[in-house]
Amino acid sequence: MLRYAGKKILSAIPVLLGISMLAFVLGLLSPGDPAEFVLSQNGLTTPTEAELVAMREELGLNVPAYIRYWNWFLGLVQGNLGESYVTGRNIGSEIMLRLPLTLTLAIFSLVLTVCIGLTTGVVCAEKEGSKVDGFVKSLTNIMLSVPGFWLALVLILVFCEKLRVLPTSGSDGFVNFILPSIVLSFATMGTICRFMRGAMLEEFSKQYYLVAKVRGLAKSKLLFAYALPNALIPVIALLGNYFAGVLGGSAIVESIFAIPGMGSMALEAIRMRDYPVLQAYVLVSGWILVLVTLGVDLLIAYLNPKIRFGERL
Repeated sequence: MLRYAGKKILSAIPVLLGISMLAFVLGLLSPGDPAEFVLSQNGLTTPTEAELVAMREELGLNVPAYIRYWNWFLGLVQGNLGESYVTGRNIGSEIMLRLPLTLTLAIFSLVLTVCIGLTTGVVCAEKEGSKVDGFVKSLTNIMLSVPGFWLALVLILVFCEKLRVLPTSGSDGFVNFILPSIVLSFATMGTICRFMRGAMLEEFSKQYYLVAKVRGLAKSKLLFAYALPNALIPVIALLGNYFAGVLGGSAIVESIFAIPGMGSMALEAIRMRDYPVLQAYVLVSGWILVLVTLGVDLLIAYLNPKIRFGERL
């Protein structure tokens, strides 16, 4: 297991370096002159050429790109993500303030997905061909088709404006994360349900399950002690990718529900052309995706020894 984990960690290092290069290049390719933007924030004055030259030197823009990348990378190694053009605040500190909110939203969404998606998938597999199975399959088609932003607006209209039982925005308590979590997990619940149903049906047809069934074991034991543990292994990989995706891709939901997380920070950076913040967002989101995927791979390898030894499932 240690050898397998070492190989996985070493293989992730080039990917992390590549993400850092991509994030830096994103800043280089972004339109506009950062120095001019910093000096023109009030919208009342036009900076002179001398002021632009001085500001480029202050921001370190007057040196070749490879030197700028090296200086930026050295700052990353020391935990310094730079400073915002707009606010002048340390970006790392800003991310540390916002990351817990995004993480809370991601955890709530994951819990909803696991509780509802896995449960309905197991029920549909156990009742294959029944009316319940047919209804849930039709429902998942709808869940996969509904746009997230439209669902968010409908939920706000019903639960916030009409029923007035949930808040429309903010991040003060548990209730503020109910609607955003539903929106984020809605489509994925349908995907997990279908995926779990297919994985369970595949286990039902395997020899070990059929032998256990012939032996007259209880249905609950067949489901939860035999089929479910084996069916969960591929689902764990899907859930891990979903969790990482929520951490890096919840911008629209955070914006709609006014949650000051990382996603809303990225949207503000795009609107204000705050390129260092956008660079940091791409970097942190990419690294989170890689690290979560690495963790999921190691967990699956621990649960299934065949993977560690290079065998085919």
